[in-house]
Amino acid sequence: MSPSKPRPQHSTRADLVAGLTVAVVGLPQCLAYAMMAGLPPAYGLSTAIVAGSLAALVGRSPQVITGPTNTTGLLILGAMAAFLPASGDMTPEALAALATLTLLAGLFRMVLALVGGHRLLHLLPRSVLVGFTAGAGILIGVMQLDEGLGLPSVRGGGLLAELAGLAHLLVIEQRVAVSLPSLALAVGTMGVTLAGRRLRTVPVALLAVALATLAAWALGLGPEDGVRLVRDRASVQTGWPATALPSLDLEVLGALWLPALSITLLGTLELAVTAQADGARPSMRREILAQGVANTGGAFLAAFPASASLSRSALAKMTGANTTLAAGAAALAVLPVLLFAAPAVGYVPQASLAGVLFATAVHMVDTATMARMWRTARRTRLLLGVTLLATLFLPLTWAILLGVAAGLVFEVEASMRPRVRLLDVWMKAEGPLFAPRDATGGPAPDVVVVEVSGLLHYAAVPDFSDAVRGLGTQPLRVVVDLSHAHALRFAALRALERLDGELRARGGRLDLAGVTPEFAAIIARTGSALCWTAASELPGESLRRCLVERCAQA
Repeated sequence: MSPSKPRPQHSTRADLVAGLTVAVVGLPQCLAYAMMAGLPPAYGLSTAIVAGSLAALVGRSPQVITGPTNTTGLLILGAMAAFLPASGDMTPEALAALATLTLLAGLFRMVLALVGGHRLLHLLPRSVLVGFTAGAGILIGVMQLDEGLGLPSVRGGGLLAELAGLAHLLVIEQRVAVSLPSLALAVGTMGVTLAGRRLRTVPVALLAVALATLAAWALGLGPEDGVRLVRDRASVQTGWPATALPSLDLEVLGALWLPALSITLLGTLELAVTAQADGARPSMRREILAQGVANTGGAFLAAFPASASLSRSALAKMTGANTTLAAGAAALAVLPVLLFAAPAVGYVPQASLAGVLFATAVHMVDTATMARMWRTARRTRLLLGVTLLATLFLPLTWAILLGVAAGLVFEVEASMRPRVRLLDVWMKAEGPLFAPRDATGGPAPDVVVVEVSGLLHYAAVPDFSDAVRGLGTQPLRVVVDLSHAHALRFAALRALERLDGELRARGGRLDLAGVTPEFAAIIARTGSALCWTAASELPGESLRRCLVERCAQA
């Protein structure tokens, strides 16, 4: 085996520059997403370090950055609501529950990779992902209103509960007022972040948060002005955050397995979109396995469930990432901040992080794509609308599962309706003459051809039977063309035999064209008396032979 060639120096430099850029830009996102998940901000940094490093070691895609994400953060918030006290402190019970959730999310992904579950990605409609992402964006925006307005924390856990909590504070009790300085910091941070969104190589979000922090410090703003800092919500100490071993308690496992499954499903969708961007064709099994290893290892090192970040991954690709060294560098670059500069994070106004999340929420609601989907088809509109509404009004764990289930139901329902077209045929000297059934109103046809396209399994047989029920009462030859029919088994055989019996009872007959070797074997093994003509590689050849030669094979 020949030794591997050394990596070009310029490639290594490009990876390191890309990784450092991603780390700088993603730093405020990691802090904000941790707080959005109801966790202390330091856990956003530890998650970026641990999950990002492990995924880079196992994965092979140079354009996948693993760490905290906005949508996963919302699922974590819902899953951890029962374990976190009102103060938000990480008690030993909460730490154990967080480790358990992360471990389950990792194990589920590893199992998914090992059993070839990456193939299921083809069954998940794009409209479900767009609807869930838009609903999550709206939730993110609404759930940051308390921080952006300088109000006491509202732990609603959902859209209606959050709005009810805000209304209770502002309208019913009237014991607090909107903090104009907090509102200004939030709106300013959001505005700068949105305005610089196209400057992907510039850490605009970090600069906006830094400016907001300097402004709050220079003006002496604090809790008495309604401007709460990160340290007012949770202490940010130098060093690695506290952790605990996953719990083996059956009650804890029972409460967290379904949220972990939802996190796995959503994270796999995000990974598929990220890893396959711009036509890339990585090994999805390897990338899912990398995400599983990252979360499994993170469960023991103070990390919460992580996924592929769409925004930071796009930035890595744009800034020249060539290998997974860029993802590893992005993760390790956060380590000095956590170990040596974590207290500085405590001076960041919570309103400025809310501004970053407001900008994220705006970006997540892809109105242009939603408008195009809405104009596409009724089924697409239903999937988009059902998933969006479920995300807004149901627990997020159920919302993503409901959207996926609805997509599968629609696909099954569509497969139950094979396309059946009836054609009248007159046998002429120059060849068969075809016309749509009863379209001419002329003489009775010599043959009626029934073209069947699509699945003809047991659930589709009733629709096929209904379509051929009105063929008439006179003696009639019917040819069923199965050249484009699939999944023919015993139910289809029995339906065709019933049609053959009805035709023979009045002096007619049934012939089959386009019969595959598999269905021919079923006919032979069951002792069926159906007449058939074998399928041909030439389009229309089997039907022509059946019409002219009158079912040469039987």
